[in-house]
Amino acid sequence: MFNPDEAVSGIAAKSCAIEIREGDWQAYAQSVARGQNEKGLAERYGSIMAYKRACALAYLGKRAQLHGGVCSTRHPHIMTPQFIADLEVSNRAIRYARYPWLKLLMNLLGEIEQIQDQISSTNVITLVPAPK
Repeated sequence: MFNPDEAVSGIAAKSCAIEIREGDWQAYAQSVARGQNEKGLAERYGSIMAYKRACALAYLGKRAQLHGGVCSTRHPHIMTPQFIADLEVSNRAIRYARYPWLKLLMNLLGEIEQIQDQISSTNVITLVPAPK
């Protein structure tokens, strides 16, 4: 069972580490909640945001040690709108290559929604992009 006193051990200085087991979301959430309840933790880290960041890096850092680089504290990565758009195109191409029937299904669903829009008298928000 999670013990909040063990999750944040030895917080005597700003540089001390927060101990959260790999992938233990409950421990992460409880550590963040503890930081909001105990003002002394936020003061030791400089602010509540700094404490939350330390909790997040502890959670991700353990994942990175076991599964590879999840988060780099030395090299920040900025996700620009162009990067996200390129990622969307790339993911869609990979998804359609992996599941060839999916593109046909999405086009069919788009056509069905277009027909429904034509015969519907109410405003309907489409969930599927129009077929190309």
